[in-house]
Amino acid sequence: GTQHATCFAIMQAMKDSDDEGDASKAYAAVTAQLNSWTSPKVGARSSNWSVCEEDAVQWAERSMSPSPKSSALAIHLTPQGRSSDSDNSAPGTPIMSNSSNKSNEEKISLHDLMTVPTVLKSVPRNATTDEYRLHHDAFLRFVRARNVIYHQFSQSDVKFCQKDELAIDLDYLQTLAIDQYQIWSLLAKLRRLGVDAFWMDEIESERNVQQQFLFESVSSLTGSSHRTHSQLLQDLCGETAPTFLKRRQAILEWLQENFARKDIRHPRMSFSSRIMWPESTKSLKLGKRKANKIRSVHPDAPLLISERETPLFGTDCKSDKDLLQACLQNILSGRLEKATELCSVHGQPWRAAVWQGGEPFKIDALDKEKQTTIINHGNPSRILWKSHCRKLARATLDEESAIYAILANDTRTALANPCLRSWESGLYVCISSMIGRLEDELICLYNTEKRKTGFVFPGSENEQDEIDSLLTTSEPILTETSIITTLRSSPFKTMQDNTIEIEIMEAFIQGRNAVTSLLHKRWLESSEKPLLRTMTHLIFFLYSLADKPGSPVKVDRLKNMLECSILDYIRHLTERPDLIQFSVVYASMLPTGTLLEVYPKLLTKVQVPDERRLLWEKMKDIFEEGMDLRILNRVVNLMLNEKKEFNNVKKCQAIGWLCFSQHHYGEALIFANSLTRQLLLNDEKYVANQFLWQYFPKMVPSNDKEGSVSTRREHDALQVYLEANEAFERWKDCMVNSTAKCKAKDIDQTNFNEIEKDISLSMKKRRIIDEKQKAAQKIIFAANTAQCKLDEVLTFDGGWLQEYEDEYDVGDAENWLQEYEDDDVGDAEERRKRELKKLQSKLIPQIVKMAQDVYDETATWMKTMLEDAIPVLGNNTREVLSVLDPNVDEVSSTPLAPLYWLCHAEALVEKVASEEYSVYDSFEEEYLKTFLDYMENVTIRLLEESADVSGDQKL
Repeated sequence: GTQHATCFAIMQAMKDSDDEGDASKAYAAVTAQLNSWTSPKVGARSSNWSVCEEDAVQWAERSMSPSPKSSALAIHLTPQGRSSDSDNSAPGTPIMSNSSNKSNEEKISLHDLMTVPTVLKSVPRNATTDEYRLHHDAFLRFVRARNVIYHQFSQSDVKFCQKDELAIDLDYLQTLAIDQYQIWSLLAKLRRLGVDAFWMDEIESERNVQQQFLFESVSSLTGSSHRTHSQLLQDLCGETAPTFLKRRQAILEWLQENFARKDIRHPRMSFSSRIMWPESTKSLKLGKRKANKIRSVHPDAPLLISERETPLFGTDCKSDKDLLQACLQNILSGRLEKATELCSVHGQPWRAAVWQGGEPFKIDALDKEKQTTIINHGNPSRILWKSHCRKLARATLDEESAIYAILANDTRTALANPCLRSWESGLYVCISSMIGRLEDELICLYNTEKRKTGFVFPGSENEQDEIDSLLTTSEPILTETSIITTLRSSPFKTMQDNTIEIEIMEAFIQGRNAVTSLLHKRWLESSEKPLLRTMTHLIFFLYSLADKPGSPVKVDRLKNMLECSILDYIRHLTERPDLIQFSVVYASMLPTGTLLEVYPKLLTKVQVPDERRLLWEKMKDIFEEGMDLRILNRVVNLMLNEKKEFNNVKKCQAIGWLCFSQHHYGEALIFANSLTRQLLLNDEKYVANQFLWQYFPKMVPSNDKEGSVSTRREHDALQVYLEANEAFERWKDCMVNSTAKCKAKDIDQTNFNEIEKDISLSMKKRRIIDEKQKAAQKIIFAANTAQCKLDEVLTFDGGWLQEYEDEYDVGDAENWLQEYEDDDVGDAEERRKRELKKLQSKLIPQIVKMAQDVYDETATWMKTMLEDAIPVLGNNTREVLSVLDPNVDEVSSTPLAPLYWLCHAEALVEKVASEEYSVYDSFEEEYLKTFLDYMENVTIRLLEESADVSGDQKL
């Protein structure tokens, strides 16, 4: 035992390293540990230590094995297609995606689309997000691969096309099975058999169909006198097997794989592999006897004791139970050989021999010509063996009883056994019993035919036993529907499992009619999101098969169901920021009208620029050319027109949807103009100014075609107005913060002599001159800036916001919306024209009034400034002007003179009256009268100021 443990430990240590030094260290450590080992059963080792107490191999394996660590399997699937700069091939276009772009589809490799790059990591992961990503990548790969097939293969390549379709379908189902193994692996098993088997009608598995198949099989084999039972069963399960039988075999394999995925708890028994029931053997050897314990050691000893729960001594009962549980799990997994090996290894080879009695009889001849040496294999009395297994199965209700019931195809006994109370176990029992019953019927029919010939064939001697066995197993479970009915009426609640996942699997196990009933239910109204994900991908897969023969649901109905499920699933994905990126590929399945109506509304919730860019890149990669721009246009339009949900900041940020590509510059410009018009009409000039400078990037058009001339000129006109308004506000601030009167204080000159007085007066003049010049320069600069900006609006080329000769291109950003929604104010172009007219009638008079204020108030400020300086700098304003501006030739030429600003105010009438700029067209009658009154006052003030400067009071 010590040697075995040492070898075992060294092997374990060398699994992770090939270094001889590490192996030597491991050997030394293990040897030291074993030398100091204390038996868990009898303490320290001694000369009379018995190997029966514990197998050293078992102990070392248990004590030295590292504790299991929880690790997650992170699987990252990269969608195939145009996902990197190095891939110049065009992406496949999804089915039902309204795409007509097929120019580069022949460049796509079907092998590349089917390749699943997988990265396995033993680190914690966000299981939920990864599960959604796995479904998304499988869906995208499936859609693109199918699209390539439909466009690349002609009708003459039907077989090749079907082969690739099967490969694509299996890849899709097997990928989804990574997350939800049971449902998708079942569909993969059925799909592998072909479309006919996938949509099998239950009528094909009825009793009369089975009997007809058996009689035909036996009739075709009657002439062969050397046909063994093993050969019969091989032919039964061969390529010529009927669809219903292949389907049942596939379901049975699926169940076995399900059980194999579960952890098999290998028995950890405290006895040598050469001894059965060691503690009981030792107790009997020592002469210990108990009434409720076995009295001798033989296989049937526990059955002779009335106390069936603990007929063995010590821990033998628990060890025996562990062994049987492991064997039962292996048998359910389809690994009978592994179960018999466990029995043989752990000292119970008699059980292994008994369980192998179901092997069909066959003959191997070493010399095929003379047939002198014949070796028999299997059990010729297989049916008789099953009869005895049924009797043993009904003796108890433990794991051994369950094993015998399964091997004997005893459905009733197996379903009543508490060790087989799960839904999967019950289904396994029923399916395996149906197949076993069919095999028994075939063997009995064949034996009957052989007995008619008078030839006694091995295994055909016991006619009455065969008849009794068939009568005993004549269960009513003969169809898949009856199986489901039986499971639902089971006394075990776990076998009645009525979860939705189980119901989906039951529908496909039963066949076409059950699937139809499943699809008619309103599953999608459920609030269970995993179910919504499962049903969406399931309905899409069924839709891909709807055009194949045997489909239970019409294409139109499945199309409507698919649209509804995809809509619900997209809404679910857009509720979570980490899942919204997966919504693009599902949205591509929607019809154009539905896509443009629903999807943009959901995208309005996305506010983070990085998430927006990611969505746009996916739309550009998946949708047909131009569809991404149409969707983004509608998203921006919805955000701009929503008054309650989106504030001004979000509306400004909405234009960011169109700022990821220079090719979207034209549409971004249209929406920027639209938003600016709305803000100006609502008197939100500050927000409009912040939008153009902070939120709307300065994008350089990729070419001259990006944005029409009219669009760009309208944008320039709005920007000019905002600049003028900002310059006017700065001028107003300057006027408020600047004073026209001198701030210099007079100095007490009582004790000054004449010279000191002259010096003091000279210094005072210099201070006043400096102060007046500095204050005036600030006002002049602000007034000139405001004047220039205001003049740019009034003298805008062609008129501010006037219609131009070239037609305004509203583009997709506004025109196409009319197809899907009612516009109460007319079409987009008429609405825009009305907004422009409103802005002209509202803002142009404001611009004129701003210009009037600049001229009038600046002139008044200059006059006050000059008059304030008269006592010090001169006797009149003309003398003061000559001091402040010695280089002035004419009074009207210096901005320090009020006359300068009044002359500009007088010239304002020429700009307003010019037909080139059409400013007066925006004046209402009342404002026109006000403007004329203002010009009358300007003329009068101009005359008065001219007379004051010239000194001619008569003027």
